[in-house]
Amino acid sequence: MFEYERKQNVESLCKKLSGRQNFFKKVNTIQEAATHASYIVAYNIAKNNKALSDGEFVKQCMLQVCEVLCPDKKNNFQTVSLSRKTVTSRIEAIDKNLTSQLESKIGQFKFCSIAMDESTDINDTAQLVLFIRGVDENFEITEELASMRCLKGTTKGCDIFREFQEGLLTLKVPITNICNITTDGAPNLTGKKIWISWTY
Repeated sequence: MFEYERKQNVESLCKKLSGRQNFFKKVNTIQEAATHASYIVAYNIAKNNKALSDGEFVKQCMLQVCEVLCPDKKNNFQTVSLSRKTVTSRIEAIDKNLTSQLESKIGQFKFCSIAMDESTDINDTAQLVLFIRGVDENFEITEELASMRCLKGTTKGCDIFREFQEGLLTLKVPITNICNITTDGAPNLTGKKIWISWTY
């Protein structure tokens, strides 16, 4: 009889342990899903140039829709963090990830070309945009917006060259792999003196 009770106690304890483990697994799964959902919302906020504080508005809408469609899942929706601070950190994390992916691609380039365009934004601030197109040893072509640099002060050829260099250094683009540079033909990017300074 003692042996039978002991066996039952062991089985009962095993069931309790299994139940607790499943509970923690479920909690972790919900938290991972909530984090993933917050990344999706942050990505769409950044993609559509919306205010970072719009995340809180989106969450309010989600909770109200949830009350109508699936009230039993409301607690899951409440765990999705969409505060301004969280949305900012999510967008920064996405930016770092995309930059590291681009750096990895650039590191595999055998040859690449750069296209530049210098213009002013709606705040009358000069911006230099760099596009990169490269090919790796498997002849796979990659074309991406590499960098957007703010030109402070003057927009002479030397200023643009300085920002151009810093943009390449940030993305770790080997200058020896660049086979072509294309500009928009603006006066500060053309002329004999400008290209001599760029060459040396």
